[in-house]
Amino acid sequence: MKKIVTLLTILITLSVNALEIPKGTFYFDNSLTQYSHVKFVYGSDTSAETHIISMTMDENNRWKITIPESISDMYRYTFAETSLPDGKINKTFSTIKEEISKTYNEYRTATTDKTILVGGIFVPETGDNWAQGNWQTLSNNSFAYSGTLPVMFIETENNEPITSTETYINASYRLDNMGIDDIEPIATADSMFAMQIRGRGNYTWRDFEKKPYRIKLDKKAALLGMNKSKHFALLAHADDNMAFLRNTIGFELSRRIGLAYTPAQQPVEVVLNGDYIGLYFLTETIRVANDRVNIVEQPDTATAADIITGGWLIEIDNYDDDSQIRITEGNGEIIRFTYKTPELLSNKQESYLRNQVTAMNSAIYNSNKNSTAWEGYIDIDSLARFYIVQEIMDNAESFHGSCYLHKDKGIKKWIFGPVWDFGNSYHRSNGQFIYQNPPFGQTWIGEIAKYPRFQQKVIEIWKWFKGNRYDGLDTFIDNFTEQIAIAAQYDALRWPNYGNYDIYNRKNNFTSMLDYRVNWLVSQWGEGINNIDDITNSDIIITTSGNGEISVYADSPILSIKIYNLSGIAISNNNPHVNNYSIDCPAGIYIVHVKTASAIKQSKISIR
Repeated sequence: MKKIVTLLTILITLSVNALEIPKGTFYFDNSLTQYSHVKFVYGSDTSAETHIISMTMDENNRWKITIPESISDMYRYTFAETSLPDGKINKTFSTIKEEISKTYNEYRTATTDKTILVGGIFVPETGDNWAQGNWQTLSNNSFAYSGTLPVMFIETENNEPITSTETYINASYRLDNMGIDDIEPIATADSMFAMQIRGRGNYTWRDFEKKPYRIKLDKKAALLGMNKSKHFALLAHADDNMAFLRNTIGFELSRRIGLAYTPAQQPVEVVLNGDYIGLYFLTETIRVANDRVNIVEQPDTATAADIITGGWLIEIDNYDDDSQIRITEGNGEIIRFTYKTPELLSNKQESYLRNQVTAMNSAIYNSNKNSTAWEGYIDIDSLARFYIVQEIMDNAESFHGSCYLHKDKGIKKWIFGPVWDFGNSYHRSNGQFIYQNPPFGQTWIGEIAKYPRFQQKVIEIWKWFKGNRYDGLDTFIDNFTEQIAIAAQYDALRWPNYGNYDIYNRKNNFTSMLDYRVNWLVSQWGEGINNIDDITNSDIIITTSGNGEISVYADSPILSIKIYNLSGIAISNNNPHVNNYSIDCPAGIYIVHVKTASAIKQSKISIR
């Protein structure tokens, strides 16, 4: 019985100390209460601690307060007209609120533990003493966005609703930077730019009111500082209740581990046809382009033998699609390959792709796990990096859907990536690899994991990554959370069924899952290694031809190439992020320094 009582005491203590006073500015509407002055009062009921802070009036006659740092484990708060001095009082909150009302006969609102809306205003329902109240958005316009992030305004032609994920409709847009430095505004309210918009996604389009969209601009633009393009997605992440961190950190891990291309994304608030639709993430779509998936763009319906070898961009998909070929995996499951580039296949293209994926499947399911046959088709380095990211994120659907592969023209290997969807991350809380008891199935990776060479490659890259590129992720998470915190509260008001009101608690939940996962992987694969030279089995080949061209080939994407003359002057400094790279140089002797994520090589090259 004593243990039960103790547990109940702990639970009661946790329940009465669950409030966080968030960092930021918020307001009080004094129009009904008509206090002569307003003080914000908050405190604890499990310790003798209550705080009183005078609010000030701004230029719009609104009473405001700014909290410099978040304060956790408080009980309740109230807004009061009281003579009690500012500062900390060594009494419980309940004692102080009773003294205000009954000892001093002063006025206050009802006490509450409602989540405080940073940037919002607390509005009492009446002018009576102990008035109840609610938080509302505070905005000088009718759209009720927070204004702490850039805002994208979109108007469809004739206010036509967006109902299809296949057919674009005409629209126009402008981007207001809200005074944020380093973000360029685009167009104006009087002169918006042309674009097209449609829905996107499957489950996220069908099952959520907050919809994701795909947009196609009439002219290329560098939206929110990203590379110029016409093609972007507005991802809603309505299914992400972990402070919108699932995709954000999946993408950041991909960048840090050195995958050839990771889609850029930026948070933005969106107003569609005059309706504020929340916090979105403007994201580069996966497509063939010099600054995205950098491969040859193979034409549709090609037939020439040298053309149909590439480039290819395909997706291991979990939905049926007309642009798809299907084969049976070695374990009896159906694998769906949706082809993105090219979009229309000739019979020869269809046969080539089918033969490629069938050969990969057969090689992967070879009973001899010392065989290297599958490595003749799949780039082991990119697969290992892609796989490590999915393991860190415990992405239960990583090799089942939204799993992209690409292949360049010629006798090239298939490259895994880019990463895309981390919506099914951290739904499990167990120490298992993603291919063990997967809820949706995981194509190929469980079989590939049986190969000792693959496991060795994974461990080598993991140790380098953990020792050299992982540190600082916690700071990245903190900065990102601060950036979107207020907009997330406005989004939660707009979409209360799946918002992130308590974003700091949601962030803490995410980081605890991430830390648990990384610690578990350390127990499986070992600690990090700081010296990049300790990883030795990634080959870099530096050659020159008779026509003055220096060529570099590597097992993994080339992070940097620096070329110096004999005087030590750099004549070239590039970060190509491709597996092969060439540059023309005049006659002379050069020092070529090449770095990949897993190797460094320096050679002297003579060009005659």
